[in-house]
Amino acid sequence: MNPSDYMFGFETAIWYTFGFFSMYVQVFLLLLLFRDRKQNSGETVFQENVDWPAVTITIPCWNEEDTVVQAVHSLLAIDYPKDKLIIKVIDDGSTDATWERAQVFQGMKNVHLMRKENGGKHTAMNLAIGVATTEYVGNLDADAFIEKDALKKTMWQFLSDPDMMAVSPAVVIHEPKGFFEKAQEVEFNIFILIKKVFASLNGIHVTQGQFSMYRKKVFDDLGPYRKAHQTEDLEIAYRMQINGYKIGQCHNAFVHTVAMNTLPTLFKQRLRWIYGFIHNSYDYRKYLFNPKYGTFSFFSVPTGILYIMAILFSTSFIVWNIGMALYDMIIRLVVTNFHVGYSAPSFFFVDTRPVIFISIILLILYVIIALLGKKLRGQKPIPDISFVYFFILFNFIGALWLWKAVYSTVVSQKEVVWR
Repeated sequence: MNPSDYMFGFETAIWYTFGFFSMYVQVFLLLLLFRDRKQNSGETVFQENVDWPAVTITIPCWNEEDTVVQAVHSLLAIDYPKDKLIIKVIDDGSTDATWERAQVFQGMKNVHLMRKENGGKHTAMNLAIGVATTEYVGNLDADAFIEKDALKKTMWQFLSDPDMMAVSPAVVIHEPKGFFEKAQEVEFNIFILIKKVFASLNGIHVTQGQFSMYRKKVFDDLGPYRKAHQTEDLEIAYRMQINGYKIGQCHNAFVHTVAMNTLPTLFKQRLRWIYGFIHNSYDYRKYLFNPKYGTFSFFSVPTGILYIMAILFSTSFIVWNIGMALYDMIIRLVVTNFHVGYSAPSFFFVDTRPVIFISIILLILYVIIALLGKKLRGQKPIPDISFVYFFILFNFIGALWLWKAVYSTVVSQKEVVWR
């Protein structure tokens, strides 16, 4: 048996292994979503005369001169009692006109401006949280904005459940236009579905940085944000999970974020995300596959690890097969003295290997999940060109930042930076 035969057998075994686990995860997500279909439908209904609690929302800024004013105005325009809303804008040592632009809010009673030397996003948020006097605190990225009813819907989960310690809304791409933005729109819709299911199992592993709300008790008990490999929003969720703090998700409270519209900017963002996931998972490795930590330990984080491994293996075998095909073609050309010849293609040949049918089923399930995510987003569950963009970007191009993150972790051991 030659080496290519061994590789073929190994490849088939790997495909079956990842195919089984991928199908298990997708079916599991769909079953749980079906179970909670009534809860996921309809609008949030508040009781009359709700005594909305006071909240502090921080906006950490570093060179956000183009967006900081819009971010503050978006908070001032939300449907929430103005005397219960405190906004803290923290300039983290910007080198542009961020601080000067923020001065338009100077003197406003519920907008506090703060400035510090550059130390990273986590230090800016810690500064504001450290002086906050409200029971609830949150953060909003300077390039994001929330819909008018999003804060009330988010806070209603705290008021409805005294054990709730953090709530994340649904992050959506704001007005996607080009190839990269439309592909990310599908991805973020899928995120809404996955986080909704994870929340029902108390298995959320990231309270996203675009906008999330916490009881201040979380930071009083567990300590402040950490640098955490440039992914402080992931690490704080890990810390909450291992300490038994409940994290929820409000699938119909929408926060809009600006998508990365070029490959270099998208590459940097996703490299940071994957690198942070790998390193934080390694830092918390002793808590994985421990029954004490439930879904977070046995499903949420392992699913992310499985996804990374599946993409790495599949791209490796695709490259291997392309290389072997090119090698065989060159050998044939050399042996036949570059006589190509001609053979009519067969239109009656169908590859009936089980792995092909498994791949087709996985693709169909993937499309269904994307459509249901779109429905949760409040859009008609009809596929469009964005789905094609999504599959091209995240199943082929997306392998680039996965490989780079693994290389930076295993080989170069050089920390990934943001911006």
